[in-house]
Amino acid sequence: MQIREALHTTWPEITLHRQADGMIPPFLSPDDPALMTAALPSGSAFLSLPDAPAGQREALEVAAALVGAALARIEAQQEAREVRLQPEPLRENAARLQERFDALFNAAPVGIAAGRRDGTLVRANDAYLGLLGFTREEFQAGAVNWVDLTPPEFAEVDRDALRRAIGDGQAVRYEKEMRHRSGERIAQEVTLLPHWEGSEAVGVAYVRDLRPERAAALGHALELRARGEELERLNAELTARSEALERFAELSRDLALERDPLVLVGRAQEIAVSLMPGSVCTYYEPQGQLWSLRSHRGEFRRPELLARLRLGLPRGETLNVDRPFETLAPYYQDAFDPATVQSAGSSISVIRTSASFPVRTGAQPRGVLVVGRHDQRAWTTAEKTLLETVVFNLQLALERAEQSGELQRRTLALERSNAELERFAFVAGHDLQEPLRSVTSFAQLLVKRFGAHQDDPRAAQYLKHIQGGTQRMQELIQELLNYARVTAETRPPTRQNTNAVTAAAVQDLRASLDAAGAVVTVFDLPPVVADSTQLRQLMQNLIGNAVKYRHADRAPVVTVTGEQRGPWVQIDVHDNGLGIAPEYHERIFTVFQRLHARDQYGGTGVGLTIARRIVERHGGQLWVSSDGVSGSTFHLTLPAAP
Repeated sequence: MQIREALHTTWPEITLHRQADGMIPPFLSPDDPALMTAALPSGSAFLSLPDAPAGQREALEVAAALVGAALARIEAQQEAREVRLQPEPLRENAARLQERFDALFNAAPVGIAAGRRDGTLVRANDAYLGLLGFTREEFQAGAVNWVDLTPPEFAEVDRDALRRAIGDGQAVRYEKEMRHRSGERIAQEVTLLPHWEGSEAVGVAYVRDLRPERAAALGHALELRARGEELERLNAELTARSEALERFAELSRDLALERDPLVLVGRAQEIAVSLMPGSVCTYYEPQGQLWSLRSHRGEFRRPELLARLRLGLPRGETLNVDRPFETLAPYYQDAFDPATVQSAGSSISVIRTSASFPVRTGAQPRGVLVVGRHDQRAWTTAEKTLLETVVFNLQLALERAEQSGELQRRTLALERSNAELERFAFVAGHDLQEPLRSVTSFAQLLVKRFGAHQDDPRAAQYLKHIQGGTQRMQELIQELLNYARVTAETRPPTRQNTNAVTAAAVQDLRASLDAAGAVVTVFDLPPVVADSTQLRQLMQNLIGNAVKYRHADRAPVVTVTGEQRGPWVQIDVHDNGLGIAPEYHERIFTVFQRLHARDQYGGTGVGLTIARRIVERHGGQLWVSSDGVSGSTFHLTLPAAP
């Protein structure tokens, strides 16, 4: 019989492929038939399987072994039939072929057994016997019976498979269990084929152990379950954190301006009690030798317990409070020990579970928050996460309140100081003007009376210095008064015609503009909301500065433009003057700061300070841009008029 013809007959039986599916399985190498022919005398493996589908190589190798066994059997049977008609040497060759078939049959890696309908096995290989825990001697003694080793619930499945295989000539594949000689039930996949032993029809079973596969599946399922449980735990923690954060988001909205620490603690306690139904929450702060109860929430089942806690707990003798305060770490008791709050007496026994947390502001402990439950059960990871999140956010709220209170105290102190300075500047300005006017008047009188008859030229020089000094003093006092009036004399801002106010400021400067030969161009400016007097002073200061610090080689040109940008109007005052180096862009807004000598350019160094103060009082900003060479542009923003 040819190998290829044998494959046509045997392969469909082994693999449940119909002959109509193809003559030779598509994954076989073109060289395999030749390899099979060469391998039969030695019983070795002969399939190279180069193109076996991924994940199916093991099953295909098993199938290949089965095909090999079947081919050897077919070859031996054919040779035996031929041997009966041949001389003795050929019969010996047939015997050798049968031996080789038996060797290949027993060496197959998959269990193979042939049995009758009553369960008696007529043939079984070593792999099959090893799978069930029997020896070949026990098999030969008749100790291995297919029916006896099959659990009752699989008996009907076996009978139906044998009927279809032996009676109908079908190849049947199914799963079942068999008993190991130790009693263990072994899951198997059985491929049952019809076969003739002489004139007797038997079923040949190819058995594959499903335990490794199912163990791997079980391991995978257990791993998935463990991952699911871990995911569930993490999800519970995340839910707890989210719930606590949502409650504290409400706390932040409700108490954004709250600075009383005990109000914040009480709100945190309410959150903790709402998240832990049936619990009570207390907060203690050290006071001398006692722990003072400063706040509590929740329903105490024994009123006498609350009364006792209000008296204070001794420090150093109350472990439930001492420990977290000293270690700065939470202290959980899944089974509350009343001895940790011994001074509370027997009434504390109603608490069955407790958790204590240090409450810090910064790095220093401030107090201890204690949550007690009336039912005894271990704290879960999610509950611990929730409570620790509550305490963490309480600490943030306390720190924010403390910082806010300190900031408010400093702000009030600064406002008082500024108000006092402004009052001082205003009063000092008025008080200084009177003696200054007297000095000026007497200097003018001396010049008028003795100026033409002075014999000493130094006297005239002295009088000139007196007049110059008093004039500068008057200018300085006037600027100080203007600076103080920006805040001291306030009026509600109203809608202003910016064009008209700027035109009035230009008119105020007309004399100095004409003297300098300056050209001022004002484009259309959007209306703003401002104090009219201060707006006029602001424009006068900026345009006046542009003319004062002009370039010696060119006549001053000043351009004023503006545009609305959302709720603000930006006004730009551009000049072609000296310019301001970038390193001085902030310094020029500091009071009394000058970039030039007084004999070069007059002024007091207060004008730009007043200008910025006016703008900031209206909520806007004032800044300068310049390269220090080609002039400067002062930018300011004021609220746009509706």
